[in-house]
Amino acid sequence: MPQLQLVHAGRTDVGIVRSNNQDAYLIDDMTHLYVVCDGVGGRNGGEEASRIACEFIGRRIREYADGLRDFANRRGDLTKRSIATIVENAISDASAAIRHHAQTHPELSGMATTVALLLVAGQHAFVAHVGDSRVYLVRHKTMHLLTEDHSLLNDLRRRGRDPDRSQLGAAYQGALTRALGVLNTARVDLLDLELLAGDRIVLCSDGVHDVVGDNAMQAIAPHAEPTAAVHMFIDSALQNGGPDNATAVVIDVQKDLDDDRASRVRRRLEALQAISMFRYLPYPDLIRVASIAKEIQLQAGTVVFNEADVGESLFVILSGQAGVIKSGNQIAELGPGAHFGEMSLIERAPRSAGIVANATLDALVIERDAFFSLLREEVTAVKLLWGMVRMLNARLRKTSDELTQLKSGKV
Repeated sequence: MPQLQLVHAGRTDVGIVRSNNQDAYLIDDMTHLYVVCDGVGGRNGGEEASRIACEFIGRRIREYADGLRDFANRRGDLTKRSIATIVENAISDASAAIRHHAQTHPELSGMATTVALLLVAGQHAFVAHVGDSRVYLVRHKTMHLLTEDHSLLNDLRRRGRDPDRSQLGAAYQGALTRALGVLNTARVDLLDLELLAGDRIVLCSDGVHDVVGDNAMQAIAPHAEPTAAVHMFIDSALQNGGPDNATAVVIDVQKDLDDDRASRVRRRLEALQAISMFRYLPYPDLIRVASIAKEIQLQAGTVVFNEADVGESLFVILSGQAGVIKSGNQIAELGPGAHFGEMSLIERAPRSAGIVANATLDALVIERDAFFSLLREEVTAVKLLWGMVRMLNARLRKTSDELTQLKSGKV
């Protein structure tokens, strides 16, 4: 399996206002693991929490180094799902380790930390986070935020309120709704995506993104090599007053031996975006949908499913032709860009028609269970459900128009 060539750099700075650095970061070349943590909790507590998180997660992931290497070479037993579980458990168990350390050292009571993580295995990237440290993807010179802040301020904004920080009071301006060390487990947000040559991943603490700001982050993100880019992020935070510790890690994908893969990834994303349910999803959410889609190839004559079969999958045609079969007769033919079976994502019900491959068919398949796993992610769920409402509304309008035409005798 072709390997990606990665180049990276990291830097942390205490800032101008703070007297100690509660941020920490980890770069592990053996496992291609990158972590940024931002600790909270007293003078020494934050430093200890972020250090423990980085070290614990690094040790845990290194236990799977051989399996990750096999996965990258399409060998062994690890799957995308099992790697995501490994990452999730490593982060959640780190929360227990921090909490245990605080319980045995009373002076550190209340310490906690955020975590932003990237694990690269082969051509896949696994992104995970808890708290308000962030992970960005820079693709085609555009920066996309892959994480959603677990903070009081962000929760208020999602509910339609956008208060000035000063209105919240000092105690709540940086309040987190999730962190490691608060409980013995942690609820972790996860995402996996395919990396492409030219991609850049940026991990940073809020001492960077909150201080530098979105516009300046976007202006810096696509430029320079990783070491210079890291210095640009940190120096910009310092120039804006450096009110907090500032940490950034930048990873560049410089080479991919599979020259055709970028076009295949782009084709999948474009095919999904053509569906009304996904049309208005932001790019990071579209990536989430693509991550659960499987690409299949069916030979001419293959029955995709029969009329009255109970459906559980949405199909999107990438290339080839498919016939729509009703009562044994072909009533339509579908080509690239067409999709069918979307109602199966909503309920298990008999198919209203059958589908057969009229020519070699390349298609994306989204299973109902995988789709519902996305709906468990609160922010993405709202966008997907809104897309489903639009799709159903379009279907109702079409049915209404057809009934009107039938009544008027036009068809």
